[in-house]
Amino acid sequence: MFEKRKVWVGVGSALASSLVVASASADQPASVYPATAMVAPGPMMEGEGGEGEGEGAVSVNLAENDAQFLAQLGLIRGHLWVGMTLYEQGHIEMAKTHMKHPGDELYAGLVSAFEARGLPGFADELQALADAVNNDNSRAVVENAYSALKQAISVNEPVAEMTAGDVLKSISSMLITAADEYAIGINEGKVVNVHEYQDAYGFQQIALARLEAISAAEQQRGEAAIAETRRIIEGLTALWPTTTPEGTVEGDASRIYGAASRIELEANSI
Repeated sequence: MFEKRKVWVGVGSALASSLVVASASADQPASVYPATAMVAPGPMMEGEGGEGEGEGAVSVNLAENDAQFLAQLGLIRGHLWVGMTLYEQGHIEMAKTHMKHPGDELYAGLVSAFEARGLPGFADELQALADAVNNDNSRAVVENAYSALKQAISVNEPVAEMTAGDVLKSISSMLITAADEYAIGINEGKVVNVHEYQDAYGFQQIALARLEAISAAEQQRGEAAIAETRRIIEGLTALWPTTTPEGTVEGDASRIYGAASRIELEANSI
């Protein structure tokens, strides 16, 4: 029920001065986005860990915090999105590495939150997709399993009842994790871990899709902030020129960290 995440230190004031100088454009050079100064990791909580999503020391009650709960669901969606994209592109073995199942820590960490919220979860659907891909079932079986899983995830998502500000905060949180993964995947322009690079891509794409799920009333209330958030996220797409890069990629995680902090500011402006 409790998620581990990094703490943002003075993000509003720290970034505000940078934005005044840098003119708040999503395609600014990476150097204008101070990455490491924006987060302060703490000690790992005992008995928890995993593959990188949600590292840090501050515990957040996922049974009560809708923004962080939605962010965690978004990370699962991101893994699955990039896995299915790779599958559709014919990179089957790569796709298998992104398919989650109920035993994975990312899902397991949500189980008590599902219970506290009175939600069904989606363990069976998650397992069905993992099995379909890993057992090399037909494309039709895999696609049907994915469609059923997406519907099952939607049943558990509170996004339609959330304020636009809280949805944007969940997006900011997702992008922090995307930046963490991208930093592992791309080191000084060199591809060193394609799996983490791909994860970051999935998180960015789901963050963008989240904007469409905001309720009509909240879309209207937060119209300007949502539009700016969309522009910021879309401005990151060039960081992933392909799903299966080799050699070098012209990208830096600091741009994603910067985008996350700017979206947090937009969330707070609503």
